[in-house]
Amino acid sequence: MKSLLQVALGALVTLALLAAPRSAAVAQQDQTLKPVAIVSVASIKETLADIGYVTRVAGMADYGDTAKFFAGALTSGIDKERPIGLYVVPQAGDFNTIAFVPLEANGLATILKVHKEQLGEPKDVGGGILEIGNNKTAFVKEQGGWAFVAESKEHLANLPQDPVALLGDLPKKYNVAAKLLVRNIPDELRRMGVDELKLGVERFLDSPAARNGAIDREQARQLTKMYLGNIEKLINEADELFVGLGIDEAAKHVVLDVGFSGKEGSSLARSMAMQVDAKTNFSGFLLPEAAVTLSIVSKASPEDVQQAGPALKAARAQWAKQIDDSPDIPADKREAIKGVLGPLFDVIESTVATGKIDGGGALVLLPKSVSFAFGGSVADGAAVEKVLKSLVDLAKDLPGFPKLEMNTGSIGDLKVHRLSAPIPERGAEAREFLGENLEILFGIGPKSVIVAGGKDAPGLLRKIVERSSVEREKPTAPLALNVSLLPILKFSKSVDDNPIVNGLIRSLEQSGNDRITIVNQAAPRSSTTRIEIQEGVVKAVGEGAKSFGAGLNRGGR
Repeated sequence: MKSLLQVALGALVTLALLAAPRSAAVAQQDQTLKPVAIVSVASIKETLADIGYVTRVAGMADYGDTAKFFAGALTSGIDKERPIGLYVVPQAGDFNTIAFVPLEANGLATILKVHKEQLGEPKDVGGGILEIGNNKTAFVKEQGGWAFVAESKEHLANLPQDPVALLGDLPKKYNVAAKLLVRNIPDELRRMGVDELKLGVERFLDSPAARNGAIDREQARQLTKMYLGNIEKLINEADELFVGLGIDEAAKHVVLDVGFSGKEGSSLARSMAMQVDAKTNFSGFLLPEAAVTLSIVSKASPEDVQQAGPALKAARAQWAKQIDDSPDIPADKREAIKGVLGPLFDVIESTVATGKIDGGGALVLLPKSVSFAFGGSVADGAAVEKVLKSLVDLAKDLPGFPKLEMNTGSIGDLKVHRLSAPIPERGAEAREFLGENLEILFGIGPKSVIVAGGKDAPGLLRKIVERSSVEREKPTAPLALNVSLLPILKFSKSVDDNPIVNGLIRSLEQSGNDRITIVNQAAPRSSTTRIEIQEGVVKAVGEGAKSFGAGLNRGGR
């Protein structure tokens, strides 16, 4: 652990002093600095405080103390109150990177002394610039309380007076963050990237692997042309892309944010704006007692809907070809199978043509009980019923195939169809969790389909439908995935009464905050997806790691 911390903290200190990709000259003095990328690292003081918080919650406070101890020596000379960063600027068809590190009084001399073994003896090359490095040469210049580092001394001209301004609010919001400012990438470099991508695809389509593969090369070429056009459009209309990792003791969570935005007035921005104020008719999936819930709501522009057509057409043709070519499918069954496949794709295509996706899923875990459900809106529920019946009729002669009972009941405007099959004796464990029979219910309405299964499939289906019916057009995020650790662990305990699991359950019952969530939020021309890990999960992971390690130690004696 000690050597790992030394390496990690040493890398933090020397990152800016050693890392810089191949590059060209910096922007001229009369030009405004327009970086194409920036990287932000929060102040050492804040970062160590957050590391200390996480290690305390995980029950590993000693590791946090060790990190602070080594940081005191390895970061000597660095101002612990200010962030570290770097920025990348384009020039002459290339990119150059300049890193900056905040300095204490005489900080650069201290850093060069502490890390002399890695950085070597500095060499004065004029203009206040020092050449450093043993294996990889870099250049460093002190200016305004900062050490600026680049691969070439020419890159250290015309440096910003306040480099922190380039980072915006990233150091305050995240421990580590990076931002790609796509709008600042020169047109010639955009074209170069797109041309390289197109060339790579063409090479693949003409390669022996593609010629020998079971693909329609002309169809693949047409689809690829469309996809490449979308990528080119994305590159030209994108504004910013950012990723940020943050530890927040006050909020008791760790977050990873991934954001993307489009240029004002672009079709990309308009597509993003369509996701604002999303509403769902399937809020019943968001059961508070469920171990996992999912909600997806999305709107597509007419242009997006139109572009989906060729992809679906290609998928339909590919499936038909695979059925014809499969040695496992009897020749006299192939046309019948394709006869079911066609209407299924018709339903999919008509649903895509509506331009809206609205649905979700739920997994409910109780001691020795598994139930699940998923579904959403469709363009033609009656067509789904026909596909279901055709599929069952096609396979009814197969030994052990489930039995279908049509119209076994109704819930709201959904007609319920029941597919069931006995679980074999050899599946005793599955019977314990799912019941003696595997039961799948299809709730099909005029514009919706919900599939439910498991031990309490009828109760779960009814609950979802009834909750959804009283919360129509409920505001929601375009994407929301919630995973609750406590019910998962309690179910696991019913499977195997493991002492480690028991300890984790006790820990979460005391602390709560047991969720991992992935939520997307839309703005008029941007989209941000947040992965959040609550404090209770961090604590449980720490407890589990300690218990597992203790078990290994006992086993090794």
